[in-house]
Amino acid sequence: MTITKLKAKNQLTIPSAIVRRLRLKPQELFAIDIEDNFIKLIPVKMEPRYTAEELRAVDNIVSKEKGRAKVLSPGKDFSGYIKKIAG
Repeated sequence: MTITKLKAKNQLTIPSAIVRRLRLKPQELFAIDIEDNFIKLIPVKMEPRYTAEELRAVDNIVSKEKGRAKVLSPGKDFSGYIKKIAG
């Protein structure tokens, strides 16, 4: 067991042996929970919301529509518009 100190900005250092064993990378995300009297850190993987192709389509839309003030609501309207433009 390794002892670590809680820093002024509520930060902890994860010992390098644990980082290596779990193959953690910088900017890794964690779910944090309390179980009994223990703090539980669970590494999580986040899937990108949009594909690279969809993001390129957004960039193209921004370039084409800049200054035209087309208003779309988030979600279904936006996704439909991207598919129509990228189509």
